[in-house]
Amino acid sequence: MKEWKNILFKTVEERRLYLDLFMPENAVTPPIIMWVHGGGWNELNRTWSLVMPMLEKGYAIASVDYRYCDEAPFPAQMLDLKDAIVYLRRHAGEYGYDGSKLVLSGDSAGAHLACLAGLSEGNGAWEKPGEDYSVQAIIDISGPASLGDVVPPEAKAGDLGSIEKLLDAPCDSKAFYAAAAAASPLTYIRGGEPPVLIVHGSEDPIVAVAQARKLRNALEAAGDAVHLYYVPGGLHSMGGELLYAVMDEFLRYYLKGEKTVTEPKVLAEHYRARA
Repeated sequence: MKEWKNILFKTVEERRLYLDLFMPENAVTPPIIMWVHGGGWNELNRTWSLVMPMLEKGYAIASVDYRYCDEAPFPAQMLDLKDAIVYLRRHAGEYGYDGSKLVLSGDSAGAHLACLAGLSEGNGAWEKPGEDYSVQAIIDISGPASLGDVVPPEAKAGDLGSIEKLLDAPCDSKAFYAAAAAASPLTYIRGGEPPVLIVHGSEDPIVAVAQARKLRNALEAAGDAVHLYYVPGGLHSMGGELLYAVMDEFLRYYLKGEKTVTEPKVLAEHYRARA
C-alpha cells in the first residue's frame, strides 16, 4: 500500500482541511472511494474509516476533512466536500488513480453528507462554474436521508444537539424544517442520479431503518439505480467481509461493467426424475 497523509486541499477562514490518500499495491489507475467520516457532524475525524479493507479489493481511498457543525453550520460541509471532489479529480494523474471513477461513501452523518454531495450535482449555490462535481456511485452506510423526520414529536429546542447546530436553528422552529429540507438528500432527487448502494442495520438504534427505505423508494420512483441491503441484526455503522463483498460487487458492476455472479446451467441430471 502507498499512502500520502495530510494533503491540504482547502483553507477557509484559517481552517485547514486535509485528506489522507491510500493506493492499493500493484493497482493500475484504480477507482477511488472518497470517504466521509461519521460522528454526528461534530465528532471523530478522517482517521475513522470503515472502507479501508476495500484497498485489498483494488480501490484507492481518500479520507477527507470537513468543517464540524459547531465550527460552521450547513452548507459549509457541502462546500468543503464539493471542493474535495474537485481536488481529487484534478490530482488523479499525480497520484495514479482514476479520477473519472470517483465513489462517495460515508457512515452515519458522513453517509448523509456523502449522499447529499453526490445527489446534488448541479446545485449552483454549492458549486463553482466550470468544475466537474459528478460522481459515479454512492455507498451510504447507516445514513439519514430526511433530517426533518428525525425529530420526535415531543422534542423541544436544544434536545437534538448537533442537528440543531448543523441547521443553525432550534428543532421546534419553522427555520429548522426549512433548513432540514435543504440539507436532506431526498430533496435533490430528480432522476439521472448516480447508482446508490444503501447499507443499513435491521436493528439500528441511532438512524431508523425507515430512513433507508425512504431513500430507496425516492430513488426508485425517479428511475435511478439503487440497491438496499439490510444487514440482519445489524446495528449502526458496520463493516465485515460480507459487506465489503457487497460493495465490491456493486462497484465492479457500475464502474467496470463486470458481473460477479454466474447463471446456473441445467444439465441432463437436473431434469425431472422419473419414478
